[in-house]
Amino acid sequence: MFISQKAQEISLALIKISVYIRRAELKGRFELLAFDLLERVAGKDFESALSILDVLRALISFGKTIYEIEPYNVRILLQELDGLSAAIQKELGLNEGFDIDSIFSKPVSSIIERSSIDHSAPGNREGDDYNREDQVSSGNSAIRQSAIVERIRQSGNAAMKDIIAAFPEVSERTLRYDLQKLCFSGAIQRVGNGGPSSYYILGGQDLNQRQI
Repeated sequence: MFISQKAQEISLALIKISVYIRRAELKGRFELLAFDLLERVAGKDFESALSILDVLRALISFGKTIYEIEPYNVRILLQELDGLSAAIQKELGLNEGFDIDSIFSKPVSSIIERSSIDHSAPGNREGDDYNREDQVSSGNSAIRQSAIVERIRQSGNAAMKDIIAAFPEVSERTLRYDLQKLCFSGAIQRVGNGGPSSYYILGGQDLNQRQI
């Protein structure tokens, strides 16, 4: 019962995250694996379920690398997958002495929402991909990134110092992550090779006619 419940929660979280993944192939794989995990656990095919969990770990980490999944959600999902894997191994007699009650602090379905940061989740210490200050002050990352694009649209271009000045409540590290994600998606583009002389313009803008 416990394993089945956790498999359902993880599958639901994967479906929620897949809604906001832009790449159709990656989106489809998350959805398919979410249903496969449910079927394998329901049929007590636990060895196949363990294989699915291994594939999910790899895809989730890859999703973070290409800026499709928020780092905080990646961390939570991987923790949940590890916990479910340990519970299944105990069911198979491969992990004796494991305390099931110690696996999960809260349902994963309450953590993953719109692939954004959960401001109430504990355990966010200095050195995490997003620190506690950013979680409290920066709000939904999608909204923040839209505001960055609008700031660039209004001014024609913006250097890193301009973005920092426009969002004083957000750390430079988080803003750099936002800019990387926006560049990767094509919403904006960086002009220059880095350093103070570089700046950002809207994606697809003709560099020969950019506003200086």
